[in-house]
Amino acid sequence: MENKDLKTLNNILDILSHKKLGTAISTMHRFAATRPTPEYDEELNSIERDYRLMLGYMKRGFNDPQRGNIYDNLIYKMSRLTRNIITAHKTRTVPFFTEAARQSAGRNFSREEIKSELENFVADAAMLSLEIEPAKTEKSRNIYSRHYAFMQALFGHIIVSELWNDADRNFYKEIILSPTTDTNDAQLITSAVTIAAMNNPDAVKTSVLIDIYLETGDEKIKQKALVGWVFALPSGSSVTDEIKAKVAGITENDDVRNELAELQKQMIYCMNAEEDTNKIQRDIMPDLMKNNNLRITRFGISEKEEDPMQDVFDPGASERTMEKMEESFAKMMNMQKAGSDIYFGGFSQMKRFPFFYTAANWFCPFFIEHPGITETADKLKDTPLLSTILENGPFCDSDKYSFTLAVASVISHLPAGMREMFNSKEALGQTISNEEQKSATYIRRMILQDMYRFFRLYPQRAQLVNPFDVNRFTFVADKMFNGTKMSLAYPDLCYFMIKHKNKTALKNIMAEYECDKNDPKSLLIHGLYELDFTHDYNKAAGYLKILTGLEPDNRRATALLARSCFECGDYVQSADCYGRLYDADPGSVTTALNYCTALSKAKKYNEAVNLLYKLDIEHPDSMPVTRVLAWTLLGLDKYEQAEKAYNRLLKSDDAETGDWLNAGYCQWFKGDIGNAVKMFKKFTGTDNHADKGGNLTDEFNNDRDILADHNISDTDILLMADIVSGEWDE
Repeated sequence: MENKDLKTLNNILDILSHKKLGTAISTMHRFAATRPTPEYDEELNSIERDYRLMLGYMKRGFNDPQRGNIYDNLIYKMSRLTRNIITAHKTRTVPFFTEAARQSAGRNFSREEIKSELENFVADAAMLSLEIEPAKTEKSRNIYSRHYAFMQALFGHIIVSELWNDADRNFYKEIILSPTTDTNDAQLITSAVTIAAMNNPDAVKTSVLIDIYLETGDEKIKQKALVGWVFALPSGSSVTDEIKAKVAGITENDDVRNELAELQKQMIYCMNAEEDTNKIQRDIMPDLMKNNNLRITRFGISEKEEDPMQDVFDPGASERTMEKMEESFAKMMNMQKAGSDIYFGGFSQMKRFPFFYTAANWFCPFFIEHPGITETADKLKDTPLLSTILENGPFCDSDKYSFTLAVASVISHLPAGMREMFNSKEALGQTISNEEQKSATYIRRMILQDMYRFFRLYPQRAQLVNPFDVNRFTFVADKMFNGTKMSLAYPDLCYFMIKHKNKTALKNIMAEYECDKNDPKSLLIHGLYELDFTHDYNKAAGYLKILTGLEPDNRRATALLARSCFECGDYVQSADCYGRLYDADPGSVTTALNYCTALSKAKKYNEAVNLLYKLDIEHPDSMPVTRVLAWTLLGLDKYEQAEKAYNRLLKSDDAETGDWLNAGYCQWFKGDIGNAVKMFKKFTGTDNHADKGGNLTDEFNNDRDILADHNISDTDILLMADIVSGEWDE
């Protein structure tokens, strides 16, 4: 669809969301004059006639008590009409939808025909067990080939279907839930409904997905339906009271909320796939490749000959190599167990097979009889590889198809040793137990990985609504969940987003998460958010003060409050917090140093210096201790001792740019202007010092009260800045 057309039609929907029926009708007539849709003319005219009739009654002074209901019904009809016109235009102008319409063209998709085909396929497949070879193989291919052609066409038919009515609702719900429908077919139909509802919001399709989720006993269908209605959900003008009520009702259930929260987390793992791939390629694969026993050349893959003298000159080398390989592999498996999509990087390169030109194949559950891999299955029939992939491989369905197609294309070129490896059950390395494969968490993860691959790699993906888009992926923050018990899952989700440093998701959730000032968990999350993400330290301190009032012994809250107060300049409060933490754990060097830093910033130098002397004796090589000690000595006007500390600091490898500034202060305070200027030039970088310089004027302004404590006047500050700049040198 041309962008201008889509914009016009969406504008009509927006007009209808404001209940301006007359304006919407007029705008649609103007649109239809340039983009004729004759199949919808009668419906538009019927709506217009009813609207004119309402206007006429009102003009004549009739008071119709049903006027509001009638008007709302016309708004509903006009919205349906507009959405159906959107689908019609997409079908004619947008390649993805044009192809879906082409695949489904010329077939009979009456309810009777669909039901008959689905049920007959199950019966025909069951009867294959009575056949004998070679007739069985040939008949099986014909049955699956004919049926999957129908399913691909049905997939396209659903995607370009108009908005459903109650009869459609009942029919599709019945066939998906029916025990006489093959589970693979039911899952594929569920995916088609999902894509359709996402790209042209349809309350009935969304309602069907919610009902399937609640009623099916098949976990794979259930999880596909869950992902489906969540992806179709984002609120807008298509939302109905029925959907709102359903969402509010199901989120009353603890299990449903937990599944929704887990789904949200799993989406984050999917979206981190590229980052995880980079980590694997950077940190793990080099060790695996270095320590394996294969040589990859332009002529193929060959096995390296083992060096018989290696263990003579380096005893235990083989064991160490194996340990390194096992350690690298374990890192990768631990990432997978945590939820990472570790296979995306490799399998993303295997989506160029013609098999993936068909949209339905991206959503099709893996089954060995799929017509798109029949020839491949024949090539690998002498190995147990395919059954291992199907039964034990830790891959999503899309990757199982990729792996099968890729292996079949290279297996004849592999070394004999590797070909033999494929005869072992351990060929795929890490396998998944039957129990885990049946878990809702695992099934949902695989479904999401299939979806993520489609929306990242399918050539026509830009023509579709993307559930992983930055404006959509934080579905738990959708307005649809406002006022529901979904908010009970927010604390856990916020912790997760903080841990995974997902600022966008955290911001979206926090926008809907009102702080409960009687709930320690809520106060902690809001404090962390303001401290580490918005950097509003005063707000953070406000939340954390309330929290420490509720839980005085909460050390984490006290530490965060100390940080917040320090950042917003309340050094006295910060020192008090760090002091309590130090009293509770005097052995912590970090806490002790933070305590001393806060005391010094609060100008309580005498309280800080004795503890700093103690730390300096215990940790003589600690430059952080030296740094705080030097500043504290400076505050006590002990310039000679401070100078020695700064000299030690500046000669170390841990010297920082700011150390030159403070060392300059030391020289300035003791009256050595020449050395002070040298230090300040080091700080600004005007002496070509290697480190990037700082802004001296800004620092002087920030430290104005400290300078005043040491009798440095405003005039002195201006003069020193000019001297260091060098502009007035003769």
